[in-house]
Amino acid sequence: MVAAMSAARFLGLLLFAAAATWGSAASAECVAPPPPDPAPAAAAAPTTGARLETAIGETQIDAGKRVVAPVSINGQGPFRFIVDTGANRSVLSQQLADRLGLSSRSSGPVNSIEGVTIAPFVEVSSVSYRGIGLPSDPLPVLAGRMFAGEQGLLGVDGMQGRRLLIDIEHGCVEITASRNAPRLFGWTTIHGQLRFGDLVVAPGRIHGVRVNIIIDTGSDASLANIALRDAVSAPIADDPQHANIVRAYTAGLPVALQGAVAVPTLEMGELTVSHVFAYVGDFHVFQLWGLTQEPTLLLGMDVISQVRGVAIDYGRSIVQFKLAQERQVGLVVGHSAMRSDY
Repeated sequence: MVAAMSAARFLGLLLFAAAATWGSAASAECVAPPPPDPAPAAAAAPTTGARLETAIGETQIDAGKRVVAPVSINGQGPFRFIVDTGANRSVLSQQLADRLGLSSRSSGPVNSIEGVTIAPFVEVSSVSYRGIGLPSDPLPVLAGRMFAGEQGLLGVDGMQGRRLLIDIEHGCVEITASRNAPRLFGWTTIHGQLRFGDLVVAPGRIHGVRVNIIIDTGSDASLANIALRDAVSAPIADDPQHANIVRAYTAGLPVALQGAVAVPTLEMGELTVSHVFAYVGDFHVFQLWGLTQEPTLLLGMDVISQVRGVAIDYGRSIVQFKLAQERQVGLVVGHSAMRSDY
C-alpha cells in the first residue's frame, strides 16, 4: 500500500481482492498476465466505461500472496500490476516508466507506513484493464523492493460506481458496473461505508468491541492500530513463527514490524475469522486516514487468501466473501517479508 498526495487528492493504497460467480463462460474469457518482464506487445485500445461495462482477466498470485493482473499503459503491454484496493490511484514502477520512456515533469508527496516521501509523477495517455479505460491522471513512480519484481500497482480510482471482483479460487478478476452486477448468491455480505474518497470501511467485532475493517490486497500481512490493541485487550503474540523481525518495504524506508497481537476471533457479519495475527503500530497511514482513535484492523492477503473469493462494490459500499463451506475461516499464518503496502 502506498499513498501519494497532490493538491487535488491523496493516494492511499489499500488492496482488495474480489470474486464472483461468473460461470464457465466468463471464466473461459480470462486472459493471463504476461510472464515477468514480458516483451512489448500490442494492447487492445482502452474503452470508456459507457461502451464497455465489464472486463474479465486472469490473475496470478505472487510470492506475497498478492493478486497480479494484466494492465496496459499507453496502448502497450499488458504489464503485471498488483491489484491494490488501498490505492486511489495506480502507480508505475521505475522500471516500467523507464521502459516506456516516461520522464517526470513534476513531483509530489507519497505517504507510506513510515511517513512521507517525495516521488516523481509522469504523464500517461491511457491506462486500461482488458479494454476498460481507467483514469490516466499523472501517476507516481516508485522504485524498490516493494514491487517484488512486478511492474505497477492497480489502484481503485477507476472503480467509482463499479464492482471489483477477484475469484481467488479460479484466478479471475472482474470489473463491472455496479448497477448491472449480478447478485452473488451464497456470498457473505457486509455493508460498509465509503470514506476518504475510495476507501470502503466495513464494520467488525473483536471481543464484542466494534472495529473498522479495511481490506488490503496489496499487503501480505495484516496491521492493527494501537487503539485496537488497547480496546480489545488482545494478547501479545508469541508465536515462534513470528519471532524474527519482518520488514515492510514501502515507498520510503523499510519498516521493522515487531509488535503484534493475536486475535482469536474476528466477526464480520456472518463471517468468523479465527487466529488473526496483526502487527501493531502507530503507522503513518492510520494518521493519514484519521483512524488513530478508532480501533482499526487492516486485513492483508494472509487473511484474504484463505477465502475462495472477495468482492468490493464501490457503488453500494459493500464487501462480500465467498467461503469454502462453513462461514468460518481458520488461519495458520506464517510470516513473510511484507513488500508493497503503503
